[in-house]
Amino acid sequence: MTQNNKPTPKDHGVSLEEVRRILPDVRPETLAQLYSIIRVYKCPSGTQLITEGDLTASLFYIRDGHVVVYREAHDGLEERQLADLNGGLVLGEISLLDGKPRSASAKVVEETELIEFNPQDILNLPKGHELLADLRGSLAAAVTSRMRDQNDKYIAAMEREMIAIKERQQFGQFFLYTMAVMAIGMIANDILSKHILKVNIYTQTFAWQYLLIILVPSFFVIRKMKIPFSELGFTRKGFRKSLWEGLAFSVLAMAIVFALAWAMEKLGIKETNPAPFLLGPTFSYFFHSLLQEMIARGFLQTSFQRFLDDKGGMRSVVLASVLFGVFHLHFGVMAVVMTAISGILFGMLYLRHRNLVGPTLVHFFAGGAAFWSGLL
Repeated sequence: MTQNNKPTPKDHGVSLEEVRRILPDVRPETLAQLYSIIRVYKCPSGTQLITEGDLTASLFYIRDGHVVVYREAHDGLEERQLADLNGGLVLGEISLLDGKPRSASAKVVEETELIEFNPQDILNLPKGHELLADLRGSLAAAVTSRMRDQNDKYIAAMEREMIAIKERQQFGQFFLYTMAVMAIGMIANDILSKHILKVNIYTQTFAWQYLLIILVPSFFVIRKMKIPFSELGFTRKGFRKSLWEGLAFSVLAMAIVFALAWAMEKLGIKETNPAPFLLGPTFSYFFHSLLQEMIARGFLQTSFQRFLDDKGGMRSVVLASVLFGVFHLHFGVMAVVMTAISGILFGMLYLRHRNLVGPTLVHFFAGGAAFWSGLL
C-alpha cells in the first residue's frame, strides 16, 4: 500500500468460499494458493489507498465501506472524481494487468475493510509466475466487462448531450417562430386590416387568409424541427376518449352559448342576429377550427411544455392560450380575453389525451353556436 498511515494486518477471517466469489474464474488450485497470501485491512476514513503515478500493483477487494477514485489536479485541470466504489467491488486491477504506474488515486471515505492481493507475495509462492498469470487472465475478462459497461454509459451520456444540443437549437427556432408570428399578428391588425387594405375582418375570407399567414411559418418550423404529426395531436392514441369527452363538452358549451345569447337579448345588452346554418361555411369552419387547434395545442402548447420542462402542463396551457389570444387582437381586446379563456379549456382537454379531436369539436361547436345564436 502507498498510504501515509499504513493499516495493520489482522486475522482476516475470510473463507476460501468468499475468495472464490471474488475471483470466480480462477482455477481451484490457484485459488488455494492465493488464499494463503491475502491480507485483510481495516482502513480509517481519509486513508490514501492509491496515489496516481505510483508503481504499486496490488489488487483490492472492498469487503465493506466506501472508496472514491479520482484524478488529481494538474496541468490547470481541477480534481475530478472518476468512480464511487462500495462493498463488493474490486479496485486497482489495471496496474496489476499492465504493470504500469497507477492511472488514478483512491481514498477511503468512511472506514473500509479491504482484501489485498499483492503481486509480490504471489511471486514468492512456488510457481508464482504461473499463479500471477492465471490471476491476470481471470481479471482480464472482468476488466473487459467493466470497460464495456463504462463504454455504454459514455455513449449514453454522449447521446443525452446530443439530444440536449438539438433541443437547444430547436428552442431557438421555436422562439424565433413565436416572435415572427406575433409580428405577423400585429401587422395584420394595425396595417393590413385597418390602414392599407381596410378589409372586413369579420368575413370568412379574411379568417382563412389570416390563418394561412400563420400556418406558413408554422409548417416551416414544424418541418425544420422534424416534429411528426402524431406529436401534433393527429394520432389514434386517446382518440375514442377524446372524441366522447369532446362531444360531451360541446353539448355543454352550446347550451351555455345559446343561453347567454338569449339572456343578453332579453336584458337588452346585445341584439342578436343569428347566422343561418349553411353546409359550406359550416364545413369550412370545422377545418378552420382543426387547423387552429393544431397550431395552438398541438404545436404551441406541446412545444412550451417540452422546452419549459412543464411536467403538469398548466403553464404551457396558459402560455399557448394567451399567445393565441393575442393573434385575435384585430377583433378587439374582448376577443383576446375570450380566446385565451376558451383556449385554456381546450388546452386542459388536450392535456388529458394528447389528441386533437376533442378540442377541435368543442372549438367548432362553441364557435358555431356563437354564430348561429347571433352572439357574434
